[in-house]
Amino acid sequence: MAFHTRFYDEILVLGGGSAGLCTALALAAAGQRVTLLERDTVLFNRASLRNEGKIHLGLIYAAESGRATADLQLRGALCFDRLLSQWTKGASQAMRVSSTFRYLVDRSSLRTPEQLEEHYDHVEARCREAFAQDPGLRYLGAKPDRLWQRMPETEVRRWFTPERFLAGFRTEERAIDPAEMAEVLIAAVLIYPNLVVRTGHHVRTVRRGPAGFVLEGSGPDGTWQAEAGQVINATWDDLYRLDLEAGLKPPKGWLMRMKYRVLAHLPESLADAPSTTLVLGPFGDVVVRPDRKAYLSWYPTGLRGWSHDLQTPPDWDAPCAGLEEPARAAVIADEVLTHIDAWMPGIGRSIPYQVDAGAILAHGKTDVDDPQSGLHGRMDSGVTSLDGWHSLNPGKLTTAPLFAAEAAAVVTNGAWA
Repeated sequence: MAFHTRFYDEILVLGGGSAGLCTALALAAAGQRVTLLERDTVLFNRASLRNEGKIHLGLIYAAESGRATADLQLRGALCFDRLLSQWTKGASQAMRVSSTFRYLVDRSSLRTPEQLEEHYDHVEARCREAFAQDPGLRYLGAKPDRLWQRMPETEVRRWFTPERFLAGFRTEERAIDPAEMAEVLIAAVLIYPNLVVRTGHHVRTVRRGPAGFVLEGSGPDGTWQAEAGQVINATWDDLYRLDLEAGLKPPKGWLMRMKYRVLAHLPESLADAPSTTLVLGPFGDVVVRPDRKAYLSWYPTGLRGWSHDLQTPPDWDAPCAGLEEPARAAVIADEVLTHIDAWMPGIGRSIPYQVDAGAILAHGKTDVDDPQSGLHGRMDSGVTSLDGWHSLNPGKLTTAPLFAAEAAAVVTNGAWA
């Protein structure tokens, strides 16, 4: 087969989302020459962009058996700002944050308010321990005195429909805007002359070769072939297909879900509203960002895809790239606004301006309404390596920088702080 382009690099990173960009930046900052391949024509344009942007402290993972995921999310959250600032030369500190989150306990919640308080106390204790061990740690630039407290009834009544809920909690959790994160990381790529980015490069096949790995695919100039000594696979929606071709067997029980989001302009009455997550089950989120912009999701309406295939189904491609059909988008937006307005009055007057979807890679056979579902944890995430092939599953946006740093350390036989 004749290839239009051939190139060799010692280190290739596959995927230009949060995990791939962070890994490439971590390697470049360590002095390594690295090439990043992204199938889309622009970076950070799929799952990394189309989520709520919450930097989890671990509070939401109260249904997992044990608290390993909560501890992992807390660890990721407390190094999130430090790592991004290091790789972007401080530019990430300009990213704005949402209003603080309230957690509302739905009457059909999988956990009682008392069970949630016990879990929140655990997260609080772990956070205090982390701050004591490393006084330089921060959560999105801040060092909160307390991570949570019960909401007074007056506050519940001010913003919400109180009859719907058993209790409410104030938390210190916040979200960043993934679009701002994208701008910061893409700009950081230009800082490093030893970092090459090739967009529009879709990896079709992988095999082992004399120098490590041979990858073939299609790109803007036609077919291409690349050789690399080491490869970090951070493709997310193509993760396990490429892993398998490289000889790394995927873990059992993987699941791809496609969930829609609605971006909207809030009415004036909700300009100062708190961000909100309903717990614990198949509910949703409201993320109140600066300038009266909001991210809205409602799980029963937004979940429109479920697959156990090795890669996302072809009909997910358009909505996951932000290209939903307008009539369908209008229906989804109306349903999401209607459901959320039932418990957060006023949301129904919001004006949607973007409706699209993101793919969620997790492990489980049953949905989140099952207390035993594997979807209540994220401990199958992280870095898995086999003879120079490194599979990076960040699990959540929160832990993408953490695992990127770990992947870079594995590749370079180094360590990170």
